[in-house]
Amino acid sequence: MSAALPVLLLAAAVAVWVPGSVVVGRRVRTLVAARSAAVARHPRASADPRRRWLLAGTAGLAAGLLVGGAGGAIAAVAVAVAGERVIRAAAPDEDAAERAALVRELPAACELMAACLTAGLPVAGALSAVAGAVPGPLGRRLHGVAGLSRMGAEPRRAWADQPAELAALARVLIRAGESGAAAVPALRALAEEMRTAARTQAQAAVQRAGVWVLAPLGLCFLPAFVCLGVVPLVLGIAGDVFG
Repeated sequence: MSAALPVLLLAAAVAVWVPGSVVVGRRVRTLVAARSAAVARHPRASADPRRRWLLAGTAGLAAGLLVGGAGGAIAAVAVAVAGERVIRAAAPDEDAAERAALVRELPAACELMAACLTAGLPVAGALSAVAGAVPGPLGRRLHGVAGLSRMGAEPRRAWADQPAELAALARVLIRAGESGAAAVPALRALAEEMRTAARTQAQAAVQRAGVWVLAPLGLCFLPAFVCLGVVPLVLGIAGDVFG
């Protein structure tokens, strides 16, 4: 029974921690509206320290029971602290996730904006239409800019508090609002430029992945090369010199 206790505790902690588990899935299906509102108000609610310590403490308890004695207590504390730090370091960065979502959705938003402006919509109306069509944080930010524009804010004021990922789009629309320059060609060129940059980054990532995939193979062959090629040569030269 004592040997099965750590396994049961670890399974319980994983069931609470993993978002895709049956327990959490049932709760999400039941309280989806309330949970979505809470996440929208508190973007870092997923990094709950209580859940981190629950999982890390369970792992520490399992280590302590396996080691036993005074060493088990020390091992339990060490494993719990180290596990909490590892889980905290592996937690997703919401700011980085939002920036990645903005970069990912921005080319399509530029194309939609160009289509709306070509159809004759004003800039504020085009922003509202595109904000309702694109998902995630980009839609929320475009909604804010559209609201400020409808209230009569200057283009620079409407785009003032937006992140750097939207700076290129902001420059195009600010220039169009202040000087009357045509925004549609610039929006389409911006969308194509961002897609090209994304393809370049993807190709670079694939090349880096190929290097890292071959690294374990090199580590496996290097000791064999040293033992079979270098060591006999060194021993032969040493025998000739000192023999």
